[in-house]
Amino acid sequence: MKPFLRLASVLTIATSALLVAACDNKAPEHAETATAPAEGAPAAATGPFDVNSVALSTASLGDFPYLRLPEGYKPQNSEAHDFADFPFWTGARFEMIEGRVHQTQITNDTGKSFSRLELLRNMEHALKEAGAVRIFDGQIPSDAAHALPEAVQMASLNGIGDIYNGPSQTWVIRQADRTVWVHLYVGSAQGSMAVVEAKALAPTAGLLPASELARKIAADGRVAVPVEFALDKADILDASRPQIDAMAQMLKDEAGLRLSVEGHTDNTGAPARNRPLSEERARAVVAALMQQGIDAKRLEAKGFGADKPAADNTSDEGRARNRRVELVRLP
Repeated sequence: MKPFLRLASVLTIATSALLVAACDNKAPEHAETATAPAEGAPAAATGPFDVNSVALSTASLGDFPYLRLPEGYKPQNSEAHDFADFPFWTGARFEMIEGRVHQTQITNDTGKSFSRLELLRNMEHALKEAGAVRIFDGQIPSDAAHALPEAVQMASLNGIGDIYNGPSQTWVIRQADRTVWVHLYVGSAQGSMAVVEAKALAPTAGLLPASELARKIAADGRVAVPVEFALDKADILDASRPQIDAMAQMLKDEAGLRLSVEGHTDNTGAPARNRPLSEERARAVVAALMQQGIDAKRLEAKGFGADKPAADNTSDEGRARNRRVELVRLP
C-alpha cells in the first residue's frame, strides 16, 4: 500500500473512533423527577389556592361527612366539630380551612387484612363519584410539614396521618351551595382522612362595654372577656381591639381598681406549651392596656393554661368557653 493511502486509512479509522466515542459520551437527557400535576387540578401557584378554579360538581352528596368507608374498614378516634379548622396542602403551601370538620383514622375490621392499595383506590373512586378534583397528590415537603405549629399538629392529629414520611392527597368538591375539602392519607397499616365543609363563623359573642365589665367585676369579682388571638401566638387580633378599648375605659372610669389579667386555654395541645402561651397572652393584654395610659402598677399578668377550665373540654362549646381572658379584682 502506498504511504498516502496508508495514512488516509489510519485517519479514517481514527475519525470513526472519535465519532463513536462522542456518541457514547452524549450527555443523558434530564430525568423526569417532578411529580405530575394531579388529574384535573388547576395549575400550581405560590399564592392562596383559587377554589373557584375547581370545576363545579352536581353530584348528590348526602349527609356530612359525605364519604363512606369501603367494606372491611372502619373509623377510629373520630372527631367532629361544628366549627374548627384544618391544614390542607395545596401544592405550594398549607391553607387553614375553617368550617365544619370531621377527621378520623381508618383501620381494618377484625379478620380483615389492611390493604393500602384497596383502601386508596376505594376512596379515590368515592371522591371522583362525588365530583371531587384532586389538587395535590404526593409527598408534602418535610420542612413545610414540620413547620406546622404544634397546636395545629395536635388538633389535626387524627385526620392528617403520617405526612412526614408518606404521601397524601388533597381534594376539593365545589358545588353551587358549598365547598368541601378532603385530606387523604393511606399508609401501610392505617389511613387518615379529614373532611371540612368550608363556612364562615356566625359570631355569637359580642363586645362587653366598659359599664358591663365594671358591673360584673363589682358583683362577682371577675369577668371573662372575649379576646381573640392569632393561632398559637399572643398577637391580639384586630377584631378584639374594641374590647381592649372597653377594658381601658373601664379602668379609667374606676381609678382605684387593680386587676389580675389571667389567660386560660382549652386542653388542646401540650400542657408545656399551653401554660406559657396563656401567660404570653395575658401579658399582651396588659401591654395593650398600658399603651392606652393604664399604670402598670394596677395590673398583673398570669397564665394558667388548661388548669382551670370553665367548662367541659369534650365539646366545641366547652373548649371555646375555656379559651378566655379573665379580669380578676385585686385587693
